[in-house]
Amino acid sequence: MVPKGVLIAVGGAEERNTDSKGKLEVLRQILARARGKQSVVEVIPTASGIPRQIGNEYLHAFTHLGCSEVRIMPIRTKKDTEKKDYFSRLEHADIVMLSGGNQARLSRAFLETGLLQLLQQRHQNDEHFVIAGTSAGAMAQSRHMINGGAPAEALKHGKARLIEGLGFIREAIIDSHFINRGRFGRLMVAVAEHPELCGIGLGEDTGVIIRQHRYLEVIGSGQVVIMDGRKLAYNSIVQTPGRMLSLEHLVFHLMSKGMGYDMAEGVFSDVRVMSDR
Repeated sequence: MVPKGVLIAVGGAEERNTDSKGKLEVLRQILARARGKQSVVEVIPTASGIPRQIGNEYLHAFTHLGCSEVRIMPIRTKKDTEKKDYFSRLEHADIVMLSGGNQARLSRAFLETGLLQLLQQRHQNDEHFVIAGTSAGAMAQSRHMINGGAPAEALKHGKARLIEGLGFIREAIIDSHFINRGRFGRLMVAVAEHPELCGIGLGEDTGVIIRQHRYLEVIGSGQVVIMDGRKLAYNSIVQTPGRMLSLEHLVFHLMSKGMGYDMAEGVFSDVRVMSDR
């Protein structure tokens, strides 16, 4: 079933300092995909090691953009997800913002909970509902979630450690801070291990809007790398397990603001996003 809601995955380090000269462009685009300044935003800083500080940064940034209903949901454990007030708040939210930090914290807190089921149902059924995540919050959106892998040793089988993510999208594997931290190797291994999935490497202050589990649209100031393994002719992970990684016909795409990609068809396009949309 094609979901009606929107996912927005951001590579981390998006502009949210209201004192800077930046225009908070990524956060502005997140608001635009819901109800603009009228959006009800719930910030979930579960992944962060400093949740109060991070939550307040988003509260101030969204408020600076004219949004008057921004709240913080300080979920740290599975027990926290059982609070009835949280169910009511998420039923009425237009945007859920998952912060960066450690993506495993999101899995531990949300997997097999009623609150995650509610988010999945709203993503499936509510046309203007937005689930946005940055860094760890972006990586956790996929079913297969990268949870480590040192770039210097990543080009070997098993060096991209995968665990279960929140499952909002099953067709992709997402990595963040991708270009800035040299994470090509671990996403390459992850795609080689799951060639049916689209690898999405997100640059900082850059994101993709994902619709219908297939259409990507790039926002922000940096770049996005797409790795498509569906045309792999030789894949040492499958054909000669244990050997150093060798891949034939792994397809790469490099995208910047305004570009689009159809994950189902492997089609690259220019969607001509207006910067002030």
